[in-house]
Amino acid sequence: MSARLLLLLLMGWGLAPALRAQPADTSRRPVSLQADSLVGGVDAAGRRFRELIGRVFLQQDSTRLWAERATQWPEERRIRFVGNVRIVERGDSLRADTIYYDSRQKVGRAIGRVRLWDGTVTVEAPLGWYYTREKRAVFEAGVRLADSAAVLTSQRGVYWSDEKRAEFYGNVRLTGENRYLEADTVVYFRDTEVALAQGRVFIEQQDTSEDGTVTRTLLLGRQAFNNEQTGYSRLTGRPLLVLLRPDSTGRVDTLLVRAGQLHFTRQDSLRRLVAVDSVQLWQRRLAARADSLVYDRIVQDGEVVWEEVRLFGDPIAWFEETQVFGDTLWLHGSGERDTLRVFPNAFVVQRDTVLDRLQQLKGRRLVGYFEQDSLRQLVVAPNAEAIYYLRDRNDSLRGAVRVSGDEITFWFAGDRVRRVRVQGGVQGVQYDRDRIPEPFQLEGFRWVPELRPDPADLLRESWIRQRLRTAPEWRRPSPPVMPASNPTAYERAGNH
Repeated sequence: MSARLLLLLLMGWGLAPALRAQPADTSRRPVSLQADSLVGGVDAAGRRFRELIGRVFLQQDSTRLWAERATQWPEERRIRFVGNVRIVERGDSLRADTIYYDSRQKVGRAIGRVRLWDGTVTVEAPLGWYYTREKRAVFEAGVRLADSAAVLTSQRGVYWSDEKRAEFYGNVRLTGENRYLEADTVVYFRDTEVALAQGRVFIEQQDTSEDGTVTRTLLLGRQAFNNEQTGYSRLTGRPLLVLLRPDSTGRVDTLLVRAGQLHFTRQDSLRRLVAVDSVQLWQRRLAARADSLVYDRIVQDGEVVWEEVRLFGDPIAWFEETQVFGDTLWLHGSGERDTLRVFPNAFVVQRDTVLDRLQQLKGRRLVGYFEQDSLRQLVVAPNAEAIYYLRDRNDSLRGAVRVSGDEITFWFAGDRVRRVRVQGGVQGVQYDRDRIPEPFQLEGFRWVPELRPDPADLLRESWIRQRLRTAPEWRRPSPPVMPASNPTAYERAGNH
C-alpha cells in the first residue's frame, strides 16, 4: 500500500473497521481527505473520530485546505485542522494555527495568527471565521487590514473578498500616504478608496511643500464620507475644520470653521471647503458668521499662492475692531495684500478704542484693503453714507461728522480714521462735541460683538479638544506582508 492514505469520504459515514465503498448520498457535498496516516476511535464523550496525521489535504468543491494534522468527527461533519493550516477558496487564502471546518455550512473558524490574503490585501487577527460560500471573513480581538494604499486597524472587522469591502468596529484607524482617519465604525471600499465613518470621526490630510513645510487639514464630526481617489470628504453632525499652516515666519496660522455640514475637495492645485448651515469661522485676523461659506485656496508645490473666502446668507465678519456685514462678503488673499468685497447693502462699523465711539460707513458696495493683517482702506459706492468722529491733538473727542456722497473712502491707522474723502453729490453736517445726537446711527446700524466666534466656543466639546491635543503625525504605511505565491511541497502534492 502507498505510504500516503487516500480517503474519499462522504460526511456522515460511520467509522468502518476497513475502507470500503459506500452508497453515495447525493444530498451531501462530497469531501476528499488525504493524509499520511489515519487513526480512528471513540473519544471520552462517546463520539467517533478519525485522526489524520501528516500532510493533510481536504477538498470540497472549490475549497481546498492543507494542515499538518486533522481530527474528524463524522456525525457532526466537523474537522479540526492544526499546524500551518491554510484554506484556499477562489483566490482567497486563509492561514491560521488552528481551523475548525464545518463542511455542512462550509464555514471555517480560525484561531491563532489568522491571516486572510486575496492577492492584493492582507487581513490579520488572532481569531476569525471564514464563510467560503460568501467569501466573507469575520475577525475579532484586534484586526489589521493592509494594502498598497492604506493600513486599517480596529477591534473587530468583516471583509467581503468579492466586493472588496471591509466593515470595521471599535477604535478604527485608517492610515494612508497623505491622510489619516479614525472613528468608532468605518466601512471601507478598496476599489474606490471610499470610507464611510460613524462616531467621533477624525480625518487628517496633508500637503507638503518643496521645502518640507507641512499644511495640515483636520476634519472632525459625527459622520463622514471620504473618497481618496476624488479627494472629496463630507462631514455632518456639527463638524469642525481646522487648517494649520505655517506662515513665512514659521508661526502656525490656524483657521477654524464650524457648520451643520462641511464638504472638502482636493482637485489638482485647488483646495475647496463648502460649509452650510449656521457657519462660524475664526482666524487670527478674521471671525465670521453666515448661512454658508465657500473657501478656495490654490496650492502649488505645497505653497498657498491664492485664497478666497465667500460668505453668503446674512454674513457678518469682524476684523480686529471692525465689523462688516451685507448680503454677500468676499475676502481675497494673495501675498501681503488682502481685499474685502461686500455687496450689496454693505455696512461697516468700527470701534475707535481711544474715543470709545463707533465709526459707521454704508453703501451699495464696499471694497476694503488689508496689508500685513491690518485694515488700511475702505471704499464705499454708490449711495455712500458715513458717520465718523473727530479727535483733537490730545486724542480727546472734538466732534462728529455725518456725510453722504456717491463715493466715500476711509483710510485707517490702526483703529483710527486717518483720512476721509467724499466724492460726488456731497452733503454733510458737522457736530460739536456737546451737540452730537444720541443715538447717532445710520439706518440699518447693528453692532453685535458678542456674536463674534472664538476658539473656546468652536472647540467646546471635550472629545474634540482631546483629539486635537493628540492629533498624530504619521508615517507612510508599510506594504502588506504577502504569503508566498508558490505552494509548498505538500500543498502541491494534495492539489489534484
